[in-house]
This record gives sequence, C-alpha cells and structure tokens, in this order.
Amino acid sequence: MRKKIGVLFRKTRKTAYTFERLQACKHCHTYHVLWDTHCEECSREYQPVRKLSAVVTRRYVQTRFLLLALFVCLAVLCAKTLSQLLIAAGVGLLLFVLFFWIQKKYGSYERDAQFLPFLTQEQEAIKTALVHHLEDVGADVKAERFKDAYEKTREIGHFIHSDTIKIRKIMFLNHFILRKDMELELETLIPSTYDKDFVEYLREVVKVQPSLVKKSTLDYVRRYKSYILLQENGEQLMGQIAGSALRMKPYVEQYQDLIIEFIDYIPRERLLRLAKLAHTHRHEGWELLYAATKRRVDSHYAFDPDFAGIL
Repeated sequence: MRKKIGVLFRKTRKTAYTFERLQACKHCHTYHVLWDTHCEECSREYQPVRKLSAVVTRRYVQTRFLLLALFVCLAVLCAKTLSQLLIAAGVGLLLFVLFFWIQKKYGSYERDAQFLPFLTQEQEAIKTALVHHLEDVGADVKAERFKDAYEKTREIGHFIHSDTIKIRKIMFLNHFILRKDMELELETLIPSTYDKDFVEYLREVVKVQPSLVKKSTLDYVRRYKSYILLQENGEQLMGQIAGSALRMKPYVEQYQDLIIEFIDYIPRERLLRLAKLAHTHRHEGWELLYAATKRRVDSHYAFDPDFAGIL
C-alpha cells in the first residue's frame, strides 16, 4: 500500500477568465502560467498577457497616426497656393482631432477586438511554455516532489483539458493525505473513461468533502457502476456517493434509482436526511424511494429515537 504524505497546497489564483492566468516576458517573448514573477531567462518581471496585447494594439494605432501624419505632410508639400496650403493644414488638423476623438471614445473596444486575434497569433509560443512546464513536472516526479508536480499540473490543467493531464493530477493527489481544509478538485478530474485511480481518489474525497460530489460525478458513477462494484468495498463507496446526492433535492429526484439500489450502504446520518426528505416529498413522485427508505429504517433503525415518527 502506498504511503501517503501530509501536504499544504499553494493557494490557487481566482480569475474570471483563463487568459488572466497567462503572464508574458516582453523581452524574451515567452509565456508563463505558474506563480513565478520574473522571467527565468532575463530576470525581467512578467507582464499580464492583456497588457502585452494592449502594447501591440497601441503600436497599430501609432502606425496609423504616422501614416495620417505622412498623408497630411504630403498634402501640405503639394499645395501650390496659399489657399491650398491653408485647406490642407485645416483638413489635416480636423483629421488629427477626429483621430484622437475616435481613439478616446472607441480605443477600449479596439483593444478588446484585437485581443482574440493576438492570442490566436501567440498560440505556438503559449504551447511552447506549457510544454516547458510539463518538462518541469517530469523533473519533479523523478525527484519525488509530488506536491510541486501536482501544483504545476493543476495550473497547466486550466489550459489543457485532456485525460492525460487529469490522470496525472489524480496520481499525484493519491500520494497525499486529504483533509477537510484542503482546496481539492473533483469535477475537473473526471476522465472520459473508467479509471481506477480516479475512483480511489473519489473514495477519499467523499469522506472529507462530500460537497464536491455534483451531477457530473454522479453521472460518472452511474455509468461505471459495474466496474466500481468490482473493487474492494465497492458497495460502501456507492452508498457514500448516493448519500452525497442527498444534499440537493434535484439530485435526489434525478438519481432515485442509484439511491434505492444502494440504500443499504448509505451512512446513518445521510439516511436520516433521506427519511426526512422522503416524508416531505412522498407524493411528488417519490413513492418508490419512500417505500425503500421505510423498509431500511424499519429493519435497522426501528428503535432509534432520531428516526421515530419520521416515516
């Protein structure tokens, strides 16, 4: 059996958009998605990718301004009379004022519009940075620095949504002692096929943070129920997961079949909640669930004062 270690994870950054996790070195033209603040090549401070995109957009604006200035200068130089010179200068001044007014009013829209093409253009450089980070993860694994390996892979996982990344994170997490106070993930780890390591991790998560079990996890468990039951104490795990579904009424309604099938393995405190829910919603299509709950309570908790009078 693998010896597990106690760890304290680095806090993850909370961002509204994934691209906000990207940092860039303007000098080396490299990207970074981890927590370092300065480029490892030139030691310059990383800049937010949005700021780098704004610099590129500003250069476009400056280029257009220079072209406009060149056009006005040519118009002035080509003037043959004083009236033509005044007209050229007046039109040029009007164009400059109009140019600055448009930039002030709509410049932010242009920066937003240019941002997506900028990211598309920088895809290869960003991919190169992610590959470099994955190489760092490989070095951490060889040195058995599993905490560092997981934290780096967790950041990379915001940009690469593949089973390979998910399974790597699961394997790292299975080296740790999980606690209630830890910042754990579950939905972001669900693989597209059955994975024994994921089920092992799920078993530990249900014990310490059952609130992480949501619809996608319940769908996964229902889909691969037959595989899970082949594992040691598979029925108990299914009962714990079914008990986690009792947190929300919509989950109870949608996964009644799962709850009824494994009601004998639902922990006592969760069964008590189920009894109260079944009593309240008995006539809302919960008849089968009510009957299964009553049978379980009558056979094992008939003399338990907490269950008295509920059903």
